Amino acid sequence: MAAAVLSVRTTTTSLLAAVILCLCVVSLSPRGAAAARVSPGASPIVATCMTGPYPELCVAELGQRLLDVQTSIASAAPDQRAARIAGAPGQVDVRALVAVALEAASEAGAVAVSIFEGKLPGFNTGVPDFRRCLGNCTVTMRSAMQKLHGATAALHSGDTQVARTLAMRSAADVSSCTVSCRELNGDVRLIVVQSLTEFTKMLQIAVSFISKMKPLPPSAPARTATP
Repeated sequence: MAAAVLSVRTTTTSLLAAVILCLCVVSLSPRGAAAARVSPGASPIVATCMTGPYPELCVAELGQRLLDVQTSIASAAPDQRAARIAGAPGQVDVRALVAVALEAASEAGAVAVSIFEGKLPGFNTGVPDFRRCLGNCTVTMRSAMQKLHGATAALHSGDTQVARTLAMRSAADVSSCTVSCRELNGDVRLIVVQSLTEFTKMLQIAVSFISKMKPLPPSAPARTATP
């Protein structure tokens, strides 16, 4: 019996450690470490990410996402149209980079929502500190996700000002949620804080590059038929 209990505890500890490791890998340091390793002949994604916040996270998390999008588009539009949509594979289109940053934020946010709604197994929601965190953050996180989806829609429509405003408001929502969960401790605190940190950093990267985007040219007015 004792051996069985020990086995279950060992398995649970191993799974929790794996989750923590995965979350920690994407929570990379901001500018300093990347700046020390960037060479003059750095790839376009490295050179671009170095101009914004959290460059290592930007390269590691968004570089492959952007390339996957570009490769997929190029397979469907094998001409200059593909480059106009998201840039040529291996190059960096800032608008497409912002889009994948918002996508990454959405994925991290979905994990946080699952935690706060009690849908992720392994969390004891009966702990008083965790219940306080859930009570304050469940609605807040939903609101942050709604603003994030609005920012994504605004980006697609070409309204960068609205996209930037909504992304900033979404990040502000999550910062207040982080304060509500600061009394947590142990593995629960680490996992919650890491998921919120990932969400916030991706939004900060998106906001930074939205500010660098050139506005889309106004659409040409529709021609009226002449009698």
